[in-house]
Amino acid sequence: MPKGHRGIRGGLKPHLEDPYLTRKSYKEPTLCPRCGLVYKHRRWQRIADFDPNLAVERHKCPACRKEEDHYVMGIVYITGNFFKDRRNEIINMLKNEEKKEVVHNPLDRIMGIYEDGDGVRVETTSENLAVHFGRMLYHSYGGKVEYKFSDDQKLARVFWKRENKEVK
Repeated sequence: MPKGHRGIRGGLKPHLEDPYLTRKSYKEPTLCPRCGLVYKHRRWQRIADFDPNLAVERHKCPACRKEEDHYVMGIVYITGNFFKDRRNEIINMLKNEEKKEVVHNPLDRIMGIYEDGDGVRVETTSENLAVHFGRMLYHSYGGKVEYKFSDDQKLARVFWKRENKEVK
């Protein structure tokens, strides 16, 4: 497969870059003043015992910049009677899963959970987290899941629905 292309979008498509992940390197260590992540060893990471006075620079991490600009890269639509009956359980499961995922990639976050018609819309800072949520919902509860990827920007839309009568 040619460099810069990937086949997850129904054939060879140009590789889409995350505009918030700059190729420039920050001086190390750089501290995000908003969330406390530290840029060290060429990546943003959570360092529990990091002394903020040791930071050479302070810059917002890509996830905080996305949240401030409301630049959504993943959207999960959750609908159906099953969701209405288990709303709190499912939303708590998503929040708990986010806490686990942030250990591996602290830039993957839930930006917001909003009422959306007969369900909710979960907005994330990355495509990967939205897809992960879709897979997790499907494996946990069954139902129907559909993934749609934008061809012109880095955006994943995940649609999950289950009615009460469906059996996992």
